[in-house]
Formats: sequence, structure tokens, C-alpha cells
Amino acid sequence: MLVVGDDAVICESLVVSEYVAELQAKLAGGSESEALAKSGLQPCNPEDRAVVRLFIELCSSRFAYFPIVRAQNEKQHDEALEQFKSGLKDVDAFLRNMGGRKGPFLLGEQFTLAECNTAPFVQRACTVLPAGLGNSPPVDPLVLCDELGLERLKSWIEAVLARSSVHETGVPKKDMLKNMKRMIERLNAMEKDDSKQ
Repeated sequence: MLVVGDDAVICESLVVSEYVAELQAKLAGGSESEALAKSGLQPCNPEDRAVVRLFIELCSSRFAYFPIVRAQNEKQHDEALEQFKSGLKDVDAFLRNMGGRKGPFLLGEQFTLAECNTAPFVQRACTVLPAGLGNSPPVDPLVLCDELGLERLKSWIEAVLARSSVHETGVPKKDMLKNMKRMIERLNAMEKDDSKQ
């Protein structure tokens, strides 16, 4: 949530990030396309901005790891893992077909709102799944990329995770794992209570 002025509140991370990028572009001055280029987070041309929006819309949810850690048996785990793998394949295909060829990010060398808005999902999946929380054995998304031949996605994930701004704004690994373990324990306790009723 972002408070703007005396009484305006902007919520939802995508809306807030677009607002900040546009505000930064306006402060940079010049024409709209020059300002967007200076902001760095939004591409200059409308076609690339549309690709960024489409990537965010279609790909953010593909890093949903929670069904894996919440699986209560092997069948549920296997189904959730297959769904996760399918999502990884979708993102890889998008990056190969719609993304830039020269550089690791969606648009090549430019780190855009596409990466800003998907980085938290990627960071959590690449921290939580290898830890083997819940009933899940450890699952490493980067190893899955190798097994599935998803080279473009793997280089994108590695570049996103290596970005200093992602490190600086992310939740520390120790805290993330502690909070996730607590959440799983609470959900399991709630399910036990519900089954007693």
C-alpha cells in the first residue's frame, strides 16, 4: 500500500510499481518515450510495454509453490509438482517466444516491471521449495529447469535472483523459511480442528 498526498491510497503491488515507475519517468523529464527510457523500469515503446504487462499477467502465477508444500500425501504432491513444472514450461516458452534475445531478462539487458513484479514469487519458490517444508521433499526450481531443458528460464531466474535490488528488497532466507514453517503449522492445526467438528 502506498499513501500519495493527503488522502490518496494506492494498493496492489502491480499498481504501486507502475505508479512509481511512471512517477520516476515524469521526474526524469523529456518526452514520454525519453522519460520512460530514463526510468529504466518501463520500456520506451508500447509494444514492449504490452509484452511486459502480458508477462506479468500470465507468468506471475506460474511460480505458485504453495500447493507443493501443502500436499498431504504423495499423490497430491506429485500433482502439485506436475502443475508447477507445467508453469515453468509456460514461462520458458514465453521468454523464448516473446522475450529479448540479448540478455537474461524478459527484454534482454533491461530489468523491467516484469522482473520487479515476478521477483518475489521466484525468490520465494527458490527458497521455500529446496528447504523441503511441510510434507514435501526438497524441490529445486533450478534443477527442474535443467531436467526439463528450460535454459532460457533458468538464465532468467538466475539473473533475477542475482540482481542487487531483489536481494535488498526481499525477505531474508532465514525469516522466509521460519515464517513459512509457522504458516504451514497453523494451517495444519486449523485443518485438524475442522476435522474434529
